[in-house]
Amino acid sequence: MVAVIQLAITLGATVGRLLYDGIDYQATFIVSGVFPLVAAVLALLVSRMDIPQSR
Repeated sequence: MVAVIQLAITLGATVGRLLYDGIDYQATFIVSGVFPLVAAVLALLVSRMDIPQSR
């Protein structure tokens, strides 16, 4: 679990830097707003899935 968190921190910093250098600082805010929206939609879809009952 610690490795996943460290990977997320590293990837976030890397992608943020690439967006900042490649486009502009506004891109980092746009992307940081899109990620939670995508996560919310995915959470909603997963929560509505039918999970088979174990016997």
